[in-house]
Amino acid sequence: MLHFAKKRLLYGAIIALSTALLVNLGFYLGLFEGLERKAFDMRARYNSRQPSSEVAILLIDEASLRGMNPIVGRWPWPRSVHADVVDFLAMSGAKAVLFDILFTENERVFGTPRGVLAPSDERLVESTASAGNVYHAAQIVIDEEDEYNKGLLNRPIPNDFAGRFSVALIGAPVSGHNNYYLPFKELYTASKGTGIVEFLSDPDGVYRRTKLFRHYQGSFYPVLPVSPLLDIMKPETIIQEEDRIVLTGVQDGNLQLKTQNSKLKTLEIPLQKDGSYLINMHGDFRPYSMSGVLASIQKIKMGELEGLPVSPDEFKDKVVFIGGSAVGIEDLKPTSTGGNTPGVYLHASVYSNIIRGDFLRYTGPLITSLSILLLSVTVTIAILWSRNIIYYQLGVPFLLAFMYISSSFWWFGHNTVFDIIAPTMSIVISWMGTFAFLGIIEGKDKRKIKRMLSQYVSPSILSTLIDKSPQDVLKAGGGSKENLTILFSDIRGFTSISERLEAEQVVELLNGYLSEMVDVIFRHEGTLDKFIGDAIMALWGARIRINDHGKRTVLAALDMRRQLEAFNQRLVANGLIHLDMGVGINTGEVILGNIGSEKKLDYTIIGDNVNLASRMEGLTKEYGSPILITESTYEEVKTSIPCRIIDMVRVVGRKKGIRIYEPLDAREGDVTDKTISLSEEGFNYYLKRDWDAAIKSYSGILSIRPDDRLSEIFIGRCENYKNEEPPSDWDGVYTMMKK
Repeated sequence: MLHFAKKRLLYGAIIALSTALLVNLGFYLGLFEGLERKAFDMRARYNSRQPSSEVAILLIDEASLRGMNPIVGRWPWPRSVHADVVDFLAMSGAKAVLFDILFTENERVFGTPRGVLAPSDERLVESTASAGNVYHAAQIVIDEEDEYNKGLLNRPIPNDFAGRFSVALIGAPVSGHNNYYLPFKELYTASKGTGIVEFLSDPDGVYRRTKLFRHYQGSFYPVLPVSPLLDIMKPETIIQEEDRIVLTGVQDGNLQLKTQNSKLKTLEIPLQKDGSYLINMHGDFRPYSMSGVLASIQKIKMGELEGLPVSPDEFKDKVVFIGGSAVGIEDLKPTSTGGNTPGVYLHASVYSNIIRGDFLRYTGPLITSLSILLLSVTVTIAILWSRNIIYYQLGVPFLLAFMYISSSFWWFGHNTVFDIIAPTMSIVISWMGTFAFLGIIEGKDKRKIKRMLSQYVSPSILSTLIDKSPQDVLKAGGGSKENLTILFSDIRGFTSISERLEAEQVVELLNGYLSEMVDVIFRHEGTLDKFIGDAIMALWGARIRINDHGKRTVLAALDMRRQLEAFNQRLVANGLIHLDMGVGINTGEVILGNIGSEKKLDYTIIGDNVNLASRMEGLTKEYGSPILITESTYEEVKTSIPCRIIDMVRVVGRKKGIRIYEPLDAREGDVTDKTISLSEEGFNYYLKRDWDAAIKSYSGILSIRPDDRLSEIFIGRCENYKNEEPPSDWDGVYTMMKK
């Protein structure tokens, strides 16, 4: 058994480590990245949370385009429309206005001299300058060179733009951006700030991350949501490290930032290994439609201040992001929370993340590798060391996967991102690998069991043992204590019978008898232990574990008696001799296992309770009872099988006396009932030394069972005790002087 356990431990370690190595290899080669992104999206949608109350979004939606089409025509609208919106938001007391709309070229109006701003552009510039809190969009990109743009690539950014809007970012890597698109000069000059609005999509086209600063020719520029934050926080230094951006000396400007160190005012923003920021997408922004704001502006211009569709108060102290959701504006993007998301939601989410400290933190590859190893080992152990296929070998892997995935969803809600796919794959692969291993070794085990037990148990039991509990049988080969019921049967007077028959007749007779008896034993799901000459030793309760093994054994003994009657009828019809047998049964704890030498092993039982069962068989000749059972067996069958008390005996090798009983055939009806009651009555009188009353009871048994040897024995004992009383310490126990 120890060797078996060591073998399992070795193979289990090989399976678990091989699985962990294989899955980790796939993980570091990026084989699971596509599925991992989908798993990230599922958690993002499940854990979508409300944005900061400081953020407001003004959307140019389909209703806005339809409403403005009769007035100003198709998109893009004249810049004066946006100027009106800026004035409206300035009047409302908005903290900042951020345009996710590019104004990179001047409007061309017929009749306007070259170099002179069109009236609409001029209105937007004036409104931007007057508000003093407007941030316009720019782009820094990597363009492929072609005939049209090759003279435009790698141009230097205007000095006045770089001087005002670049950021001193320490430690950030440079990049290969080679082109830019800025607001027209007068507009960026009038702006409070500018921000880069180009995002990075993952290989599957979904937008989940961004770089918070973009590099161009030695300078760094913030993305749109970061630009107003820098103006408000005024950090002393900005340092980009391998996994974070650190802003020190932060002045929060009433933003109530969740900084890591309130005393030093240090803000740390976590980054991915590629330097990108993982966006914690917020949902349910509840944007305002630009159509409502424009309608309110129109009413205000007409002097109607009551019943405005959108009140200016809605935007007081808000950071307002202006973007588009209409299809024609072409700013719908697939994000982690769904497809066709307005791009402005990405900017608003980044801003909301930073001011609330609502950052997603990836646990990193080391945690993933350790999770893979731990889950592989746990699944392998659960399958190799468990016997119950449903609850452990199948249940544990599913439970582990469910618990790991559920906890990953829970941790995501607490801003911690675990890898899901690779650890889950480790569960699946270790589960499949371990079952494949079990299929190989259990095939060998089942063949070994079949060879070992095919001669001991019925085919149906053998099939059950092989299918349900092969390891129990193999472990039992090393020895185990079991509570079971043992049966011994023996042909009475077989020695003298064999002396009167030819050898061939003896073999034929004995084989026929043993075959009949073994069929009965197998029919009652017993295990044949061995033949001892003409004797049979069988047991119940192992290897199929049953609670009623005592009852099954006694029923088998009664059936053996009936089968013997039928067998005797055939013997007599063929002119052969009539057989009789005795059966002894005992229930108790024994040692079960393969016992013998290396060259010859028997799968058998040993112990004092085995000897006691053998003694019961020997006593059947003394009492003339075909079947005798001990009191331990009687306790198991007394409510289901009629039994009569026989005696209290002390057998050879035991100091304590035990009660013994004879099971009776219930088919005899009243005879059985009367026999049981008279036997109980007579034996009680016997123990009380009321010899005459005992004689009367046993005589009553003889009146219905004239050949009852037990009654004759007790009548004889009572007559003797009437002549010579037993000693005062007599306890009624009869000591057997022979085995």
